[in-house]
Amino acid sequence: MWAPLQEQNWHTRFEGEHYTATSPDGTAWMQYHQSPGGEAMWWTGAKDSQGNGWTANFSPSTPMHLVQAFSNELANPDPVMRPRGRVPLSAQIRTWSVSVKPSQLSAWQQARITAARAATWARNSARSARPRTTTRPYSPVGGAGPAADADASRPEEPHAPAHP
Repeated sequence: MWAPLQEQNWHTRFEGEHYTATSPDGTAWMQYHQSPGGEAMWWTGAKDSQGNGWTANFSPSTPMHLVQAFSNELANPDPVMRPRGRVPLSAQIRTWSVSVKPSQLSAWQQARITAARAATWARNSARSARPRTTTRPYSPVGGAGPAADADASRPEEPHAPAHP
């Protein structure tokens, strides 16, 4: 979750019961908190010096792959296309006009989605490729021992008639 933010030099720290990541310029943040009941809550937002901003929160029922995808995009330093007039005036936001055909916009959007999925897959693959460091406890069924368990769990195989 934090890897894409840390890769873009976001500052991560504990603040009381919260774990927070803040963008290098201090304008955006993402925060995690686990309730005493074990429910995970995520808050995120951004604000410029004029007070323009946004916030979002993810409930405990939000699938983690969506929170991860959001984190990937929040960390992405590439500019985001917006329709003209939909960006608030701010000294910290630079805008410029470009002419884009709908097919170009679609291709650009698809490229961003593909890149985000690939980055998430690569991070998750690296984690799952690690060897397991703990073994599962062995508990024989009926106390018969490992060989009997293996035979008991195997489906019965058909027997071929013996050839003389």
